[in-house]
Amino acid sequence: MLVAKGKMIHLDLTRPVQLLWFGEFISPERGWKHLTRRLFEYELFAVTEGVLYIADDDREYEVRAGEYFIMSPTRRQHGTRVCRCRFYWMHFRCPALPASISMPVQGGFADAGAVQALAEKLLRAEAQEPRGVRSLYLATELLLELYGQARAAGAEEPPASAQERLCGQIREFVFFHRFSDLRVKDIAKELGYHEKYLSAVFAAKEGVPLKRYLTQQRLAEAKRLLLETDYTVTEAAYYLNFPTPQSFARFFKAETGMTAGEFRTQSAAAPHGT
Repeated sequence: MLVAKGKMIHLDLTRPVQLLWFGEFISPERGWKHLTRRLFEYELFAVTEGVLYIADDDREYEVRAGEYFIMSPTRRQHGTRVCRCRFYWMHFRCPALPASISMPVQGGFADAGAVQALAEKLLRAEAQEPRGVRSLYLATELLLELYGQARAAGAEEPPASAQERLCGQIREFVFFHRFSDLRVKDIAKELGYHEKYLSAVFAAKEGVPLKRYLTQQRLAEAKRLLLETDYTVTEAAYYLNFPTPQSFARFFKAETGMTAGEFRTQSAAAPHGT
């Protein structure tokens, strides 16, 4: 798996997720590669055969049979190479705050039978009543099943190293201060490390510079507010502690290539697919 260790996704599953689309995909025998597009919501992949090669703005992933992967909204979801695979896919939206569970963005499911049984139930429910009440609960149950299996697998892993524990502290600190204009120096001061050391350790273990990670997390929260609330762009800017709506607008346009209003409009009209 070409995925940074410890990268987590935070979801509120105390209520059913907002299911958008669900299906099963079997790639053609030759020449198939995942399409390139903007992703405006979460997408779950649960691979049952072969290997899925896919990437977002920041990283490439290999998702093998018996593994799941949850991609967050991204400007450029794309396949990285031709592959043959079979997987269940699910587009959904789910509040991140307050988070009821935190799970790895990529992990294995040892009990493939349980995952497939839930997926097949969801397929039947969708055929009978697309995005009906039963589908919403089955979609949520599928995520909880993967969460439970990921937790069980994690209990068998060896203890984390000192640097891995430090990265965990950084991620936790960033998560609880994600609405602030957080800087590397703020984290270094809080944890008692030199900025350069902290940045070097994080980049080595997580595969992304710490400064860039802070930007990614702030952008992710901006997208969630635009997708999951009725806040105006100005309200979202102040909620995220930008000094002015104009500075938020510049930040969002620089990171996504579109205005916040365009992002919200396009996400509502985005076509479905794998």
